[in-house]
Amino acid sequence: MNASCSNTKRTLREPGWWRPSLAGLYFGGMWLALTFTPSLIPRPWLFQGVLGGIAFAFGYWFGAALIWLWNYLELPIVPSRWRRSLYGLLVLATALRIGWYLWNASGWQNSTRELMGMPDVEGIHYVRTLLVAAAIAMVLIGLVWALIRSTKIMASIPRNYIQRRIASVVGGAVFIVLLVQLVNGTLVSATITVIDETQAATDILDPPGAVPPAESTRSGSRASLVSWDRLGKAGKLFVHEGPRRSDIEAFTGKEAKNPIRVYVGLRSAEDTLAQATLAVEELKRTGAFSRKLLVIATPTGTGWVDNLGIAPLEYMYGGDTAVVGVQYSYLQSPLSLILEPGRSQASAGVVFQAIYGYWKSLPEEQRPKIYLFGLSLGSHGSETSAPLYAYVSDAFSGAVWAGPPFRNPLWRNIQRNRNQGSTAWLPHFENGSMIRVIGPFDGPKINSDSWGPIRIAYVVNPSDAIVFFEESMWFREPDWMKQPRGSDLSPLLRWIPVITFLQVGLDMLFAAEAPPGHGHNYAVEDYADAWVEVSAAAGWTKPDTARLKILLADR
Repeated sequence: MNASCSNTKRTLREPGWWRPSLAGLYFGGMWLALTFTPSLIPRPWLFQGVLGGIAFAFGYWFGAALIWLWNYLELPIVPSRWRRSLYGLLVLATALRIGWYLWNASGWQNSTRELMGMPDVEGIHYVRTLLVAAAIAMVLIGLVWALIRSTKIMASIPRNYIQRRIASVVGGAVFIVLLVQLVNGTLVSATITVIDETQAATDILDPPGAVPPAESTRSGSRASLVSWDRLGKAGKLFVHEGPRRSDIEAFTGKEAKNPIRVYVGLRSAEDTLAQATLAVEELKRTGAFSRKLLVIATPTGTGWVDNLGIAPLEYMYGGDTAVVGVQYSYLQSPLSLILEPGRSQASAGVVFQAIYGYWKSLPEEQRPKIYLFGLSLGSHGSETSAPLYAYVSDAFSGAVWAGPPFRNPLWRNIQRNRNQGSTAWLPHFENGSMIRVIGPFDGPKINSDSWGPIRIAYVVNPSDAIVFFEESMWFREPDWMKQPRGSDLSPLLRWIPVITFLQVGLDMLFAAEAPPGHGHNYAVEDYADAWVEVSAAAGWTKPDTARLKILLADR
């Protein structure tokens, strides 16, 4: 009798690789279908397939976990005579849902593409997308199933020696600890090493068309203390790009200077302090401390400093500027943020202290104004580089920080404590005398005459997933999705628990591929407006800004 009851209770069987969970298939299919709804960035078919596969795997194991919990609680089960019909209905409902979402996918994608000035897509690549999703889902489901089976096997080994339940706990715990140690100590370490070596090998290459600069005012020249070969790929690009004196004179019709661009690559010195010291010596060599403005630019993870973020300032001041950047990593910003947490902040802090210390020793009437600049992970480091006393005594003049990652402490504080009535994507902070947000959107403007002694401008795009991702998004709607929304967010975009978290998380990986002024691709127009706000040169006019935007947008 007991055996019979036990068999009845086991009718809802646990899934295996040969016996899939139909509840898992239902929830997996539902979550896969929901991923076709629009998010911040139009998704190529490959990324849509990856997203769909991840969502299906999550949904599958959610459904499988529900069945396990149902069995564990010994709740009533569906009679066997109805079960096949019910399962058939679930499969049909899943197929119809996926089909309906696929049918509407092109329209949803086009609703975002239209706002970004991108051409419509006639149809999504259904077959390739679903094949990729299926492959990703099977791999993820298989890995989790293998982990569960391995844990059960390891948990059963000690049962011959100690009490069954204690043995299961001890065996499973030992296996999990060993697995974590293996992953953290071996796989992760090996992965980091491979990625770092690959990026380091790429870093020694010359960017297409880049040659050592002829101007002594740039690092990598014959007169420079930093050789061309040790600048790194991003550093070579930075000193190669940008306006020269002739370019500025042609634009302004006035006599100009050659802008100073100093860069210290990761191979230029043995550690961060040595890099910072070399940067100070290179600034001295070029006469940077006698210019009107000195910008300390913290690069992105690969060492890149966006030329379009710096060039507007060089035109505005007739080349009477100096910009310095110091590389701290070879890795892409997302990888550097995950694998090297705090490295950008540590490097930026040391560099600022070295330059600020020498600058402070100069007579006040002779030294330049100091500004900070950072894009993406560069803003993450630059935000915390200046200590409190640099805001109070002998203060720096301001900063332009573009695309601040969602982990930036100051940016998060501004959003959290924004003025009532302002939006999360266009936050107004206090009276706007110190911090303002600038971007390609319409909204109430703060009186530009109310600036204080330190002027900080954030440049953000409402569709930038790197800026607006939130860890709590999987269970709570973020404020930036509520009305009124940013101008380049689709009206069809809606928050879906878990799904929106996955969508925006994947959007971060290719947010920089969006057109200028959208996603994580910042336009020269917004950089120009930001520099005008924080450091407008004497005699500079709105028509000058308009002409400059046209000039740089064509390059």
